[in-house]
Amino acid sequence: MPRRSILTDTERENLFALPDNQEDLIRYFSFSERDLSIIRQHRGAANRIGFAVQLCYMRYPGIILGTNETPHPAILRLVATQIDELVRETLPLPLFYVRLEVTQGRMA
Repeated sequence: MPRRSILTDTERENLFALPDNQEDLIRYFSFSERDLSIIRQHRGAANRIGFAVQLCYMRYPGIILGTNETPHPAILRLVATQIDELVRETLPLPLFYVRLEVTQGRMA
């Protein structure tokens, strides 16, 4: 028996849409001191950024990014600025994506 969809495609898109203005980005994706202490526990800049981005997406809109999905650039910039003091290594974003792909390739 086919499953009945509760939400229409438009309602689903609206539900999982990311904020489109700076105020909402800050409201939904700002870290507390407790969050930052958990982020500090991860080794390497790529791991800290990756963990922080996943933490943001899990909180709002309540999803986990898949292996082929890239974070929204505005969220990535906001995360990077918040943990900049924690990340002493200079890590350009393309390198972050390459390391993420290599790590995920080893897991498969």
